[in-house]
Amino acid sequence: MHDERISDPYRVLYIIAALTIVIAGMRASVNIMVPMLLAIFISIICSYPLNKMRLRGVSKNLSILIVIICVFIITLLLTFILGTSIGDFSDNMPLYQSKMEELLTNLSTKLQRFGIDFDYTEWRQYFDPSVAFGFAETLLKGLRSALTNAFLIGLTVIFILIEIPVIDEEKMEKNLASPSNYQIIIQKIQHYFGIKTMTSMVTGVAITIWLLIIGVDYPVLWGLVAFLLNFVPNIGSIIAAIPAVLLALLMNGMSIAMLTIAGFVAVNVTIGNVVEPRVMGQGLGLRMLVVFVSLVFWGWVLGPIGMLLAVPLTMTLKIMLKNYDQTRQFALLLEGAEEDEAKQAT
Repeated sequence: MHDERISDPYRVLYIIAALTIVIAGMRASVNIMVPMLLAIFISIICSYPLNKMRLRGVSKNLSILIVIICVFIITLLLTFILGTSIGDFSDNMPLYQSKMEELLTNLSTKLQRFGIDFDYTEWRQYFDPSVAFGFAETLLKGLRSALTNAFLIGLTVIFILIEIPVIDEEKMEKNLASPSNYQIIIQKIQHYFGIKTMTSMVTGVAITIWLLIIGVDYPVLWGLVAFLLNFVPNIGSIIAAIPAVLLALLMNGMSIAMLTIAGFVAVNVTIGNVVEPRVMGQGLGLRMLVVFVSLVFWGWVLGPIGMLLAVPLTMTLKIMLKNYDQTRQFALLLEGAEEDEAKQAT
């Protein structure tokens, strides 16, 4: 009898072809995908306090209303901050670039006095520090552009939040002896993003207060950047610090720039190495290579917002893969090196 099973090489080709079609479709529908993914991401974050309030006896309708009001207020604040700060920052870009030119020219002159041949005009084709300003500006403009669909995003978030409690109640009514994989996955995703959002908020507020104290321009803007990029482990904190440190160096001098670096290091080391591992536990990290590849891939597919959503999307994929025996080995490939060391120690 003819064996109709698909051989492994052809199965791989079919999977690659299917993924190619899906990715092409995502790129073609980026204007729809980005608001929808943002709405899902916001809904998952909001479901964490929503569930906490319900566990404390707050009614479903009241808890949803409180969360929706908070989301509305935060959206208005973000729109206002991005609208005013980015406009001023963009207007001052020529000033910052001219100061950067002046700083590097003076550095080149001083180095030549010590016999070190450093021609900035020659090095500029390989390394241009002003790119950091451009990256921050592009990232924030992408977020501001996404917020223009705030009505669609907000409406989607409301419907998702209304449905989440219904799904939970239906699952509870089945009286399962043990939770299903679906429940475990949802619980882990909500836990991760809930805790990550809180630690990111603490990071952003701490950075904002520190930059206000030492007098760096646009402290709220850089605090917002720190909040957003804190969702990108390890790499995000470095990227968030670069434009703030450069701006402090150009406008305030070397001493303030060093204080800015010290503030970013202190906050990120405390939050990333002390607080997050204790509240999140093991099993929720990603390898550095996976983080970098996900940033490049999702940035290519979805644009600047894709870079913000890269790690959340990859982390969601990892949590889903890890809760099924057939795919657990793929999840292990994504885990961070610190998790491997913890497992070996046990």
